[in-house]
Amino acid sequence: MSANPPTQYATDENLALRQRLWAASRREPALDLFAWVLALAGLDAGGSQRVLDIGCGNGSYESALADRAHTGGRVALDLSAGMLAAVTGAARVQADAQALPFAPGAFDVVLAPHMLYHVPDVALAAAEARRVLRPGGVFVAVTNGRAHLSELRALVEAAVGTGWRMEAPAATAFSLEDGAAPLAAAFASVERVDCPPGHVAVVDADALGDYVASVGDHYEDEAGVPWSAVVARVRDLAGAAVARDGALRISAATGAFVCR
Repeated sequence: MSANPPTQYATDENLALRQRLWAASRREPALDLFAWVLALAGLDAGGSQRVLDIGCGNGSYESALADRAHTGGRVALDLSAGMLAAVTGAARVQADAQALPFAPGAFDVVLAPHMLYHVPDVALAAAEARRVLRPGGVFVAVTNGRAHLSELRALVEAAVGTGWRMEAPAATAFSLEDGAAPLAAAFASVERVDCPPGHVAVVDADALGDYVASVGDHYEDEAGVPWSAVVARVRDLAGAAVARDGALRISAATGAFVCR
């Protein structure tokens, strides 16, 4: 799998397609991931902590903080100017997680939600997060386990039909199973906290197809077949599963490392 081809995050278009799948699906049992992460970070409603969101994407956590009437300073940082263009409710900074342009101790809370598996040197990014945290501050890094979305990967592999295997980024770079080690080089305390077990019930085959379309620039070359054909086949397979079972159920294995 190619690492972050330039087309993947030039804007928030691909990310928005993936977010649409989650919005059109239901988590069983129900879970508000944003609320769960913010609670781990101690970001209660009306809080005043200074927050840095590393790899902010199109600003989902900024929106969640605004909805909770958070009054502290918020900085949204991303390497992609196109991503930052969609962010509201925070100061926007384009920068690399491995070289944060902030003074030591500038923040009370640093978030890294589903992004450290994109970073070439996770230990360096962790050291930078530690540097910009005040003493006693908290860093929360969200990622997935190796079983996350395993049924979706199997569906794509079946659609490709050549025996090719779809490898998720978190499985190779920064997963729940092995993410603690690079963080422990920077933080004295690294606690793994898994989300409550559950699954995602997909009921919209078109939204699932759009999700698969959004990662074509990662996988098409190595899969060796036209990605548009893969997407069409995924829609057909997912549609059949939804018609037969009422939903296509996909494993959700997500969690976080809480670092101090």
